[in-house]
Amino acid sequence: MNKSILHSAITAALAVNIAACSSSGTDVAGIGGSGITPTASVFSSGTITGFGSIFVNGVKFETGASTFSIDDNSGTEDDLAIGMVVTVTGSINEDGVSGTADSVSFDDQLQGPVSNVSAVDADGITRTITVLGTVVLLDINTTSFDVSGTVSGSFNFNNINVEDNVEVSGFFDSAGVLKATRVELKEDTFVAGSSIVELKGTITALTGTTFSLEGVSGITVDASSASIEDLSGLANGAVVEVKGTCLDSSCSTLTAMRVEGQSLGFDDDDEVEIEGIITRFVNDSDFDVNGFPVNASNAVKEPTSFVLGIDKEVEVEGTVVNGVLVATKIADEGGDIKIAATVTAVDSAAGSFELTPVSGQPAIIVEIDTSTEIEDDIGEINSAALLDNLAIGTDFLTVQGYEDDGTGVIVATKVDRDTAGDIILQGRLQQITENVSVTVLGVSFGIQDDPANSANDETDFEDANDREIEQTLFISAAPVGTIIKIKDKNESGAPANGIADEIEIEN
Repeated sequence: MNKSILHSAITAALAVNIAACSSSGTDVAGIGGSGITPTASVFSSGTITGFGSIFVNGVKFETGASTFSIDDNSGTEDDLAIGMVVTVTGSINEDGVSGTADSVSFDDQLQGPVSNVSAVDADGITRTITVLGTVVLLDINTTSFDVSGTVSGSFNFNNINVEDNVEVSGFFDSAGVLKATRVELKEDTFVAGSSIVELKGTITALTGTTFSLEGVSGITVDASSASIEDLSGLANGAVVEVKGTCLDSSCSTLTAMRVEGQSLGFDDDDEVEIEGIITRFVNDSDFDVNGFPVNASNAVKEPTSFVLGIDKEVEVEGTVVNGVLVATKIADEGGDIKIAATVTAVDSAAGSFELTPVSGQPAIIVEIDTSTEIEDDIGEINSAALLDNLAIGTDFLTVQGYEDDGTGVIVATKVDRDTAGDIILQGRLQQITENVSVTVLGVSFGIQDDPANSANDETDFEDANDREIEQTLFISAAPVGTIIKIKDKNESGAPANGIADEIEIEN
């Protein structure tokens, strides 16, 4: 089994099995608060985007009477955090965007020592770490970072280190890379034989009580002293979660304390809503989300122009028929549009704010709702409170999303509030005039490019492989409609000035 499908399916399957215990065959909450018929005993699996009580998949679930399971242990709402991928069972109100959670369950994807930390990418946005042989992608805008109550000090995108013992929540892509929504530092130094590690996979090469996990190289599991749960016995092909310790930070031998069986099945007629990544794609009627087979041939798409494909981030709702999730709705949870700029206006009544990447140019209207993932590096606000807490002319936001079917309004899937940085505008190229300007989303940046005088050569052009190219070659390689990224750097002594410092092809 493909590693990405395997790992993602385990988390989602756990969620579905919880839901199946109480499924009543009714509709689930609408994607993005679109207002589906109210239900009882619904199931929703996705990322926590806010609190007060808890926001998952666009629904605010009240949790006053909820039970909580944290890594198979009883817990409370205080144990939850932004970015955790959880399962909620409960009921939805008539408005389709509020409800009551009977239970909330969290189980991390991975826990163990960091064995490698990459450099930050050229844009300063992403980097990777390796944990128990798994590559984990960190995004400065969309990955939440936290520390365990037993750890002091700060922990963030910039100071993660080798031998940090971390817990990771997120979704696997088609290549087996775990795109982290949250990383928690459990211990700042891994302790051999003591620090807890957790790993999921399919048993292979079983010899006695020793085995490997399919797709996980370099790790042998010794289960000779482990408790065996939800399994009749160890067997090749069994999907399991292993919890234990390692003899060293390389974890070549994982000494298991517990081996727990994980079911990948769910029942027909279950109605579910799942957030995740398309890990296999043939066409709209045959693809996988988190390893689940999905048929979206008759689904309503949000936006209607959304083109499904491999590694797209989506939210799907529908009913299981003959082992396939037949989608009634599917929404883009990523989006090709990215904007990083200062807030210049807020309209709380409309649920929107405006960003102005270039002074004197048109503002871009951005809409949010309860399904928008909020990362706040300044305070602790969620989608419900964001608009009431934005400081016009001061707060700097990074937005990812999509255009609302040609209206020019951007529907935000993710928003990060942070200190001011580089101005970024990514979207479809509308116009480019050599040595004059480039326009995206109605906003024009100047181009300053004088090949005869390198001292005045301010705008750099890059192809889709991040290779620097001449402006004329860029123009020929990027027709109108190409997704490009414009960066206007905001550096000490050289602040953003409406002139593009970098223009890069993104597709």
